[in-house]
Amino acid sequence: MDGIAFLNELAGGKPVGGAYYFCGEDPYSLNKGLRALVERTNPDLREMNTTFLKAPLPSDIQAAAETLPFFDDLRVVVAQEFDADTANALEDYVKTVPETTALLFVRPGKAPKTNPLYKAIDALGRAVSFNPLEPAQAQAFLQKRAKENGIPLDGMAAHQMIQYLGVDLGALENTLLMLGAYVGFGNRVTVQAVDACVKPSSEYEVFKIMDPLWAGNKREGIRILASLLSDPSESAIGLATLCERNVRGVLGAKQLLLDGKNEAQIAQILGMKPYPAKKAVASAKKRSYEQLVKMLDDFIAVEWKQKQGLAKAEDSLILACQQNF
Repeated sequence: MDGIAFLNELAGGKPVGGAYYFCGEDPYSLNKGLRALVERTNPDLREMNTTFLKAPLPSDIQAAAETLPFFDDLRVVVAQEFDADTANALEDYVKTVPETTALLFVRPGKAPKTNPLYKAIDALGRAVSFNPLEPAQAQAFLQKRAKENGIPLDGMAAHQMIQYLGVDLGALENTLLMLGAYVGFGNRVTVQAVDACVKPSSEYEVFKIMDPLWAGNKREGIRILASLLSDPSESAIGLATLCERNVRGVLGAKQLLLDGKNEAQIAQILGMKPYPAKKAVASAKKRSYEQLVKMLDDFIAVEWKQKQGLAKAEDSLILACQQNF
């Protein structure tokens, strides 16, 4: 189940009880889901009816789950940092957890679809994945949080925040509150305010470099790169690593194109969103496999050359762009 759908069901008053499995790559949403489940207990008795277990044994989990709630309708038991042996030992038990207990297994990261415990809980319809939102969903989230905090937020300003910070909801919310304080209570947050206060992520900056390079505009790409390298807060090796990651994605797309895969299949296999996959496929079609392998090697070599004292990382990075685009 999708995390948003789960939270909507909770907000609609859906009863909870039995075993749940929370996973996903968005820590903010996962934590929000955990809090929402815990908040189903009576606030006056919550401390006595909520148990958090770290690296527990199967017997610890069963004992906590079998304990009746204290003068309440629900007990919440949260199991974290559990190992494979514990998970496998509870595969059958999770089907019989009392409805007076919400037994929650929390494991950040991608859904472990082949794991027996996950599969058993998923079969009950209670495996929930809290994954990063799409940009449009993140924009809606920002506008909702802005309204709740009394911060007028321009649509273009919200768009700019997502461009700069990605869809990390925790970073977006913290930045929204900072911008609200910057402009003053009741004043509007504009694109100009975002530009004045928010530093774009390195990933965003590298996208600005690589996009014109792949499009054939070498002069513009290298101009942006040189500007970034002159910023003391930027690391040439860090930028090279991000460029390497970008090229690696294109090389992966090239390999799959040669295997006869289409764009949709490539996006699924590489775990890419549709738009980045489209860009990777378009770039892959412009280069041979051998050219992309050399390009990747050149970006990988940036750090190695500096460590060997052969060249500064800044010079190697610019040279890699000069020679490969």
